[in-house]
Amino acid sequence: MPTSEIKTLEEFKQFASYHFKVLDAETNGSDGCVHKIKVAGYSDMMGLGLNLIKMCLEIIQMENLDNTDVDIGSVLELALQMFPRAELEVLDEIHLMLISEAPKKI
Repeated sequence: MPTSEIKTLEEFKQFASYHFKVLDAETNGSDGCVHKIKVAGYSDMMGLGLNLIKMCLEIIQMENLDNTDVDIGSVLELALQMFPRAELEVLDEIHLMLISEAPKKI
């Protein structure tokens, strides 16, 4: 629908909903939005997070770069979101179960 054909609020909402596909409103009631990033799996997601952190370290260590050019804090925030905290807790529980059942070495 061309913008010149929009006459009502409903037509505008329909037009806007067709074009705004990248961000979704958070379902937990906060004011934020969510953007989904496709990854091949947990390893890929962790690798992406680690690469973001490595990139920040490289930027911090560069002497000739004005660090105001890059918002390192926001990149690190994104990297933190890549770490699957709940899944890591499950791995800890599984690890504890395995070591508690393992025969004791003398």
